[in-house]
Amino acid sequence: MGKTIYSQARGTGDAVVLVSGLGGLGAFWEPVVEQLAGDYRVLTFDHPGVGQSEIVGAPTIPGIVEALLAVLDAHGVERAHLVGHSTGSLVTQAMALDHPGRVRSIVLSSGWARPDKRFRDFFAYRQFVLGQLGGTAYNAMTRLVAYPSSWYGEHFAVDQALDYAAPSIVDVEMTQARMDMLQNYSRREELSRLELPACVIGAEDDFVIPFHHSQELAGLIPGARLVELSGGHFAPITRTCAYTSLLRTFWESQA
Repeated sequence: MGKTIYSQARGTGDAVVLVSGLGGLGAFWEPVVEQLAGDYRVLTFDHPGVGQSEIVGAPTIPGIVEALLAVLDAHGVERAHLVGHSTGSLVTQAMALDHPGRVRSIVLSSGWARPDKRFRDFFAYRQFVLGQLGGTAYNAMTRLVAYPSSWYGEHFAVDQALDYAAPSIVDVEMTQARMDMLQNYSRREELSRLELPACVIGAEDDFVIPFHHSQELAGLIPGARLVELSGGHFAPITRTCAYTSLLRTFWESQA
């Protein structure tokens, strides 16, 4: 974990913590925060070693859990609804297993219980592209596979040829370390002991984390709801209104 963890809180009401994916930036959630902050107290944070948060040593899921606990304490929050997307789903699983008293409910979107062979092969390919071709080529590939084709056409497509050798601000070493972190972590065998409201959101058109991972997660967590929401890997961004509507419905059902 880092010495300083950067976090933000907006709105008032029941506390909600949004836990980001591989990129680790709290800013990822801005469209979601805008739609929730009128009714909830929404917390976001940069993972250790990412953005404005410091880190000591290598990134780990337990280290991010420690950062999450520090964020809750810093903002005076005893218990919160947790929403973990992609990598954030692992953090949310670990938080619910190890600190259930701090968690009111969990939402896991585009998450997984354990990496299978296809997961490992795909992430090895991503690491190869990042290491051999650099951050610009890596980001270009991510956009091509993580967003629906129509979204890509509207938001990223340009007339000129892409310059894959252009300079990039991607922290190659940290991103590689974070991908290693994912491939060496699983709490699959413990998920059956979770005793809290849980919702699993997956997308049939998610190429990065295919829908069968969400199906497995929902089957392992007692009483978990499974919801299919199209929008590629980044449904919180591409389907923000539908995504936040699902969150609200889930939380309101617990009242």
